[in-house]
Amino acid sequence: MKAVTSIRLGSTLRALGLAAVLSASSAGAAIVWDLNPQNQDNVTLGTSQTFTEQGFTITARGYDDSDRNGVGTPTNLYFKNRPPDNGANESGLGLANSPHHEVNGSATGTLNFIQLDLRSIISQGATGFQIAVTSLQPNESFQLFGSNFEGVLGTAISGPYTGLEFDDKFVAVTDLGSFTFLSIAGFGEGSNVLPSRFSAEITPIPEVGTVMPIVGLLVAVGATHLLRRRRAAAAGV
Repeated sequence: MKAVTSIRLGSTLRALGLAAVLSASSAGAAIVWDLNPQNQDNVTLGTSQTFTEQGFTITARGYDDSDRNGVGTPTNLYFKNRPPDNGANESGLGLANSPHHEVNGSATGTLNFIQLDLRSIISQGATGFQIAVTSLQPNESFQLFGSNFEGVLGTAISGPYTGLEFDDKFVAVTDLGSFTFLSIAGFGEGSNVLPSRFSAEITPIPEVGTVMPIVGLLVAVGATHLLRRRRAAAAGV
């Protein structure tokens, strides 16, 4: 009976330990990066800006594409935060030297774009990508592009998204696939838009502070069982 009890206890401890570790590590959380986190206005940035949330970092870069060939020239980013205009929010990440300090489209292609460098979070298992864009007045649109090269607009993967229905609303980046850069561009003549938020789901690796109490519990249970066995053996049970 002692051997059977020991085996059962060992199996139970292993099951409890596995369940505890999995519960600590398997819950993927949606992390949101605000692209104008302090709601600043009229702030000119450099050509790149990092955003860190819960220890995870993405990088935004601004590009001009005046010849519409999809290869960008670095340009300064810009924080914009103005009152709503014609029903659309006007807060997000724009470009310092562009019309309205926003990301602009034209009838013949993109005039400029903002590219998000996602390599860091993709390497950590990020999935479930979403993007929100503001300043989408009626008839204004944006489109998303995937790329594997810094400063290259890339391949159209979703959109265009048009009008107030999509203003400051998350849309899924369902076709990011193997791309590691996400480019946001205005689509069509007169489209001036502002990326505002980015979201992804990341399953964090359990921290030592999370796992150690679990290990401590298992050690305590095992030690108690061992002590009981020794007492029983000493008593001749």
